[in-house]
Amino acid sequence: MAVAAEDLDVVTIVKRKRPAGTRSWRGYVVAVDERGAGVFTPAGSGHTGTDRDGPTSTCEVAQDAQGRGRDSIILLPHAAWFVAHWVLGSEYVVHVDIATPPRESRDEWQFDDLELDPLLRRDGSFVVDDEDEFAAACASGLISETEREAALLEVESLRADLILGTLVVEGLDYLHASAGRTLPKL
Repeated sequence: MAVAAEDLDVVTIVKRKRPAGTRSWRGYVVAVDERGAGVFTPAGSGHTGTDRDGPTSTCEVAQDAQGRGRDSIILLPHAAWFVAHWVLGSEYVVHVDIATPPRESRDEWQFDDLELDPLLRRDGSFVVDDEDEFAAACASGLISETEREAALLEVESLRADLILGTLVVEGLDYLHASAGRTLPKL
């Protein structure tokens, strides 16, 4: 039985950058299970960013190289140190932000980006981007020792999980099921 858009909760996702800056967008909660909440954002929905210098920019969520937004889903785990993104037609199977465990408050989810970005490529290879930014943030004190250790452990845990595919398959299933629905842009 299909669920109508008006029956789905809409939440705002706020990704905080350290020392300043945010990225935010909205999405429909399409799944909640033992792993976390799956939030789908239809192509054409808005994404707002505020940089540390203050300027705000708005674009479409999950833009491709031509600037067109794409359907995407994000997994906000209940207690893990990551947030995973699947984007329809992406060059990656899944892109992960290593982050503080997402916190939910009413209709908003927040997390702090800890710079490391594990990726599962279409060829099956696992890579970690932004290790230099992570090292610099740790050295400058923007990332605490506790957060550094948790981030590095999460990368290794994800390496196994993404290569084995359980998390990948679940995310892709939710993405394709949600992309097949007619939900208004947010």
